[in-house]
Amino acid sequence: MDILQKIREIYPSLTRKQKSIADYLLENPEDICYITLAQLSRQTCASELTLLRFCAKLGCSGFLELKQEFREHTQQMIRLLSAPAFFVPENASDSSAKTELLYELCRQEAGAAADFAASFQPEAIIAAAQEIRKSRRIFIFAHDISKVPGEFLKSRLLLLSFQVTMIDLADLEKTQEYLQHLQDGDLVVFFSFPKYYYPMGSIAKKAADAGVPILTITDSTASPAASYSTHLLLCQTSTKMFYNSMTLPMVTLNLLASCLVIDTVPASQRTDFKKSLSS
Repeated sequence: MDILQKIREIYPSLTRKQKSIADYLLENPEDICYITLAQLSRQTCASELTLLRFCAKLGCSGFLELKQEFREHTQQMIRLLSAPAFFVPENASDSSAKTELLYELCRQEAGAAADFAASFQPEAIIAAAQEIRKSRRIFIFAHDISKVPGEFLKSRLLLLSFQVTMIDLADLEKTQEYLQHLQDGDLVVFFSFPKYYYPMGSIAKKAADAGVPILTITDSTASPAASYSTHLLLCQTSTKMFYNSMTLPMVTLNLLASCLVIDTVPASQRTDFKKSLSS
């Protein structure tokens, strides 16, 4: 039985204090993957002993087992909500229909790029590049297809000698570990595209609570990490293709990387720098 179902099942038999704990867990399920017992005690205004008794009432041997049950719940929600939504035209197998579909997709990509160029705001790219330049360490968090642009950005930053680490958000324990050790001089970079990663809002809040700047590359100001971000680079990914398009995210990253080269590589060295990329 899912941990949230367990809590709801025993809810009527709980004391008032236990119900307040249950309410917090039900309202913030993704947070429990990252929180410590002491932090949960502060959030619920319950003693650690009371929390451990609550764990036992749920059939858990302790707080670590409770966290594991919430991790399993989160992973299940990720599988359900992160599944790609493919658009498959009914007649795509027909030769002429397939050719027309490919032309239409090409026109869509070109149109999206034209719209992007028409509304391009270089100030956002410049500000993001400045934030990267003054960062001592850079942590890139991405999931699923977003790891592709994430790895691209990592490779470009490494070429410019930045200290950068890539973290797969699917690894909840490693994500938690890095979030807990953020410090002054660090920069967090999030990639967040539909279907949005289920715990992204909670993860972004943890990074914001650490007081470090956050750069988010996403498709919308309504995405889960957007409200916690210091810098936001917007690039549409919606399409009639079988899956979301990564064209504009890659264009955005190319612009960002180019801005960083302009800022960090002296004009007299840029020819040699370009040659080093092709060697």
